[in-house]
Amino acid sequence: MPDIIVKTNILYLVAIFFVIFIIREIVAFKSILKLKYIFTPLITYIVIVIALYLSYISGFSQYDIFIIAGLVFALIADTFLMIEEINYFIHGLLFFLFMHICYIIALSIRYQFNYYDIIILAMIILISFSYYAVIHKAKGRLYVPVIIYMIVLSAVVLLAIGTFIKTMSPKGVLVMLAAIFFAVSDGILACNQFVKKIPHSTVITWSLYAPAQLLFALSCYY
Repeated sequence: MPDIIVKTNILYLVAIFFVIFIIREIVAFKSILKLKYIFTPLITYIVIVIALYLSYISGFSQYDIFIIAGLVFALIADTFLMIEEINYFIHGLLFFLFMHICYIIALSIRYQFNYYDIIILAMIILISFSYYAVIHKAKGRLYVPVIIYMIVLSAVVLLAIGTFIKTMSPKGVLVMLAAIFFAVSDGILACNQFVKKIPHSTVITWSLYAPAQLLFALSCYY
């Protein structure tokens, strides 16, 4: 397939993504639940379509397969967390954990560890201390799951930043930005869940989370 056709198709798909994304943010802000419940999973659906298309073009590598698997787990997590009438936080957390494990496996393929990783890990540990207050609020049965989730998320951030530093490639830029967006988005989500309710938190978290998923999907092109 000619490269110009591939890039045109990608642009069309990304444009559709942003249209759905903007509509979702508007209906979420206005608390129109019926429409929110339609457009929230629709965003992840289109991201999966983008990842599948790019994987088809590139030949479905191991990396692509694990990214797509992660996105499928994300779709399930999104479905749980978007429901406002019932608290399915722990269910969403579990499937997001599976998603991040898939991303760790994908990013670990042909990854070579060196002294850079020690520096990156030290930075991540320092930043993680800022989340201590949030973790401390996760009392009872959620304390251990939240700790495990933060460790797994930190591993994703470590591998993503390491990929960028070691390759200085477009793929490295995409996964690094995606991981950072994820970390900030999850931090806001945790603050809203355990510390203090943030007005329109779903709009704020999705403004980072949705682009993060798109970036991971686009990384399948490389």
